[in-house]
Amino acid sequence: MVTLDKDKGAKPAIKQPTSSPATTPTKPVSRPDTSSADSENVDLNKFSSAVLKQLLAENIQPTPDNFDIYFRKLLESKPANFQKKVLELLDFSKEDKLDRQALIEKDIKTGFAQIRSMMQIISLIYKNLGIMKGIAKKRLNEMSASANPLEVQGNIKAFGGELEKLNILMERHINAIKASYEEVDKIFKNVEDNSIYDSKFEVYNKKYLLKILYDEFEDVKRYKYNVSIMLIHVKDSVLNSIPSLKDKNGILRNIAKILLKTSRRSDIVAHYGDGCFAMVMKHTDLESAKKASQRVAELLYQTTFFMGEDELDMNMEISVGAINPDSSIEEILSALLDALPNSGKGVKLFESVEV
Repeated sequence: MVTLDKDKGAKPAIKQPTSSPATTPTKPVSRPDTSSADSENVDLNKFSSAVLKQLLAENIQPTPDNFDIYFRKLLESKPANFQKKVLELLDFSKEDKLDRQALIEKDIKTGFAQIRSMMQIISLIYKNLGIMKGIAKKRLNEMSASANPLEVQGNIKAFGGELEKLNILMERHINAIKASYEEVDKIFKNVEDNSIYDSKFEVYNKKYLLKILYDEFEDVKRYKYNVSIMLIHVKDSVLNSIPSLKDKNGILRNIAKILLKTSRRSDIVAHYGDGCFAMVMKHTDLESAKKASQRVAELLYQTTFFMGEDELDMNMEISVGAINPDSSIEEILSALLDALPNSGKGVKLFESVEV
């Protein structure tokens, strides 16, 4: 947390009583200087009013979410010192509900992976018990062929009965474990079907991305505000030069982290598929989205990526466009995907699309 420097004004001295000349002068009492805090609160009040006026001027519904988006968007245009003061006054540490859900899903999936690993171990134990049963049976057969028939037969019968009881018990346990596993597997599939999180790249997944786009499309039609989309993809020539799948995923994970760091809290960063990432920028017109694309491209090219110990010659494709209520989401995404190859190092940092 950045500590602000408070204005240090001269503290007024307390007047001395005139009725008693012999009284020792009283030492001035130090009082807290509230002028700076009052000034900051006034600035915040004015800024909040400006945000509300901006929402009303653009005919945007002043819902909490929209106010939060515009608050943060307008804050970016303010001087750095003002931003620091506002960030100190406000608590931005609260996690978004979707962020919490994504973390929960990640933990659940990790838990299921552990359960599956445990089930595999149990299966091996059962297999080994079966092998042990076969060995015991073999040894008993050998013993019955070389010992006193009556005595050995009694022992074999008793031992065989015990083994049979153990086998029935093991079968019962295995059936119970199998039933539990099937229930856990159903839960896992249900979580997977309703997941919004891409655990490989730690961003939102394609299903959630499309849901957001369809929702924003309806809001754009209804409220006439701006939403833009950016697609980011590593050139196939670069990805194909990386022989290891682990290294490819490592490069893509680093790109996803960079996109998350450079995005606003109101932006949605998702994995569209095949190493292509998308960023949905709410309340952002095409011109502002172009500036964001410029910033993202420059940041990605300034970052050094490594393939093992060798530096990777990065080449990116970026396209950007705004949601047009006269076109469908499918048409907009198709145009953005088609525009990706038109950008790259030495050509242009990004390709702008109007659909």
